[in-house]
Amino acid sequence: MKVTTRRRPGRPLGGQHVVDRDLVLDAAERAIRRDGPTVSLEAIAVEAGVTKPVVYARVGGRTEVANALAERLADRIMAAVTAAIAGKPIGRSTLVSFLTANLEVVAGHRELFLYVTGGTPDDTPQRTLQLARHSTGPLARVLASWREASGLDPAVSVPWAFAVIGMLHLSSLWWISDSDCSAAELAEQLSELLWSGLATGRPD
Repeated sequence: MKVTTRRRPGRPLGGQHVVDRDLVLDAAERAIRRDGPTVSLEAIAVEAGVTKPVVYARVGGRTEVANALAERLADRIMAAVTAAIAGKPIGRSTLVSFLTANLEVVAGHRELFLYVTGGTPDDTPQRTLQLARHSTGPLARVLASWREASGLDPAVSVPWAFAVIGMLHLSSLWWISDSDCSAAELAEQLSELLWSGLATGRPD
């Protein structure tokens, strides 16, 4: 009697490895880069070489995919800005380096940025805050260290971090859609606004 084994979702014929979450997200990034921020889950599934139910099983629906990719993008931004300001003294030029690195990552992942910021059917203020905290936490620690080094109250670091991330979010959306200026030029413009607050109690 012939014995058959039922394939699990995500395991193609021939006994290849099961498609895992990271591979689905890698495929999602490729599909977004190719097709733009309106790409469907069906297109992501095709790119991953699986069926749509497998995308749901490994990652989830549109909201979960967007959340996971938003965390990936935030990690890349944080890695870039950390490298950009490492070892630099507190000053406006360091702030410009921070902003420039952030903007350059956004520009390098334009379609992905538009995808994760484009909203989902499950958007709520709580989801927005949850995603923002992935970036504001590390930034708040940097701001707190700056304030402490200046002998100033570090308690403002958390609201300031949310303010900076919110400003960067909308400025980036405007920049990649309607502006021809470079990342360095926009960073200089934004630093003029930010440094007047961050530099309180410090020389320029």
